[in-house]
Amino acid sequence: MTAPATVRSAAGRPLTAYLNPVHMVQNLWTHRHVTGQLAWREVVGRYRAARLGLLWSILTPLLMLVVYTFVFSVIFRARWNPAIQESKTLFALTLFCGLLVWTVFADVVARAPTLVVLNPNYVKKVIFPLEVLTVAALGGALFNLLVGLGVWTAGLAIFEWRLPPVTFLYLPAVLLPVCLLTLGVSWVLASLGVFIRDIGPAVQVALQLLFFGTPIFYRIEVVPEPYRSIMYVSPLTQAVEAARRVMMLGYPPEWKGWALSLVASAAAALVGYAFFMKSKRAFADVL
Repeated sequence: MTAPATVRSAAGRPLTAYLNPVHMVQNLWTHRHVTGQLAWREVVGRYRAARLGLLWSILTPLLMLVVYTFVFSVIFRARWNPAIQESKTLFALTLFCGLLVWTVFADVVARAPTLVVLNPNYVKKVIFPLEVLTVAALGGALFNLLVGLGVWTAGLAIFEWRLPPVTFLYLPAVLLPVCLLTLGVSWVLASLGVFIRDIGPAVQVALQLLFFGTPIFYRIEVVPEPYRSIMYVSPLTQAVEAARRVMMLGYPPEWKGWALSLVASAAAALVGYAFFMKSKRAFADVL
């Protein structure tokens, strides 16, 4: 009688085996088609049951822009630059730049603890790459970002009678650290969400704190030291400030800060990926 063959799972490798950026990129690139299909399903599925369908992807950022503009520019009379006569639309468009960057991060991270839990069928498929669930969620968030950028561009043209500056082309570089940070944090939370089911509320609270700790509705210059220096440590702060520079002011990013942010975010992505890959072999036992 022949002994049953032993199946060795790749997830049984040591944690250090996954701390290889080349391995991570190759693995994600190999499954790019699956990621693309899941990302499109993410976009369509979010609005499938709604009567207006994908139109909500336009209405949602537009309504958010109107509400935040009214609260901060009309009620609180906030201004980005008190030294000049600033229109409410200019304030709204400047605010919206930071809001778009933040939404990419927050949308994915808020859903991360349930990404694996809500897909138990994928867990049972040995060959399915569970790590792409987070990448697909990021793809859906980037689609919403593109729609939001369309709303922002239309507002700039209609109300300010101008087109985005040429430095707008730097925006993909500005968003790269945000995407890497989002993946790293989401991989960790997606894994922990399998074993700790009540981690979701804690993530929501943390996002609220981080939201007000990121200069989205105010200029970083108004924050006193040493709090300003602490806030600059966050790649989100760097990205929000850089987005305003390239989208509104016509300046390129501050490359030194961008490079440091990129290195930190890439390290976070790599650690998050390794943590997820090492722990995913236990998902089937829990689910």
